[in-house]
Amino acid sequence: MTTLQIQRAKSQTHEHLLSIVHTETLSLEAGRTIRILDVGCGNGHLMAYLMENLPLLNPSLTYDIYGFDVHDHGVQSQGYFDESIRFLTHRLPATHWESKLALIRSTDSWPYPDQAFDISLSNQVLEHITDHPFFFSEIHRTLQTGGFSVHLFPLAHHLIESHLSLPFVHWIKDFNLLHATIRGMSQAGLGKYPAFKRDQHMSVDEFSERHADFIHFYTNYLRASDVLKLAKRHRMRGSFKYTQEYYGRKLATILKIKPQYKYARTRSGVMDWALSFFLKFVSSVTLFLEKKETYVSKIE
Repeated sequence: MTTLQIQRAKSQTHEHLLSIVHTETLSLEAGRTIRILDVGCGNGHLMAYLMENLPLLNPSLTYDIYGFDVHDHGVQSQGYFDESIRFLTHRLPATHWESKLALIRSTDSWPYPDQAFDISLSNQVLEHITDHPFFFSEIHRTLQTGGFSVHLFPLAHHLIESHLSLPFVHWIKDFNLLHATIRGMSQAGLGKYPAFKRDQHMSVDEFSERHADFIHFYTNYLRASDVLKLAKRHRMRGSFKYTQEYYGRKLATILKIKPQYKYARTRSGVMDWALSFFLKFVSSVTLFLEKKETYVSKIE
């Protein structure tokens, strides 16, 4: 087996998540079926990438993947989920995708029984969740005991808001100040407005109001301490290990170094924490959750 067989993804986030799943499942016994849930599966591209490449990395395991998204968030275009099913059916026609995908309301419980999955993951989803306690409770409910969950997303600490490529705007809670800040920076030629002006002939007034609404209503950034408290409250081990590997992958791409799809499992918790402490200001972090607990109290 060589990594030359593995397809390069358009998104480094997909390669990163593939590598974590592969690394964490290497020690599992051969012949197992690993059930994976893609939370907020969107266009289905991550699901297809995992299903095509995980069996190449570890053919001794069987992978069964499910995904769901919400229809009432307001960001996705109308009919996007039908397009996701068409894409996956074209890419992997042997799978009946209508039975693997679900579309629900954001307030609904996830449409799966308790302990249904060995792994759940999401890509750039947590910063859009309104009810984070509910989200974490559903992760815990649907994970098998001993399972894990991986989430790649930006924290509130990051300096450049990724959707607009503007500094600090996601820190502003007063809407009028937010609108004025986006307008001022956009008018100065910063961020993504110049491309919108060129490609969509959008005025700076329309752009700034629309995107102030997006930041105000459709993003909900958490601080690192809030995330770890949520993990603890919902009986999961929480850490930001594997965050450094995401940035290592970015650097390797720039240097044109062949990517690796296996990360180190023996790690320094101190180093993981120290690097994630600084990297959280750059962009996305990798939240790793384990539904595992070894302490058993002894009753005298």
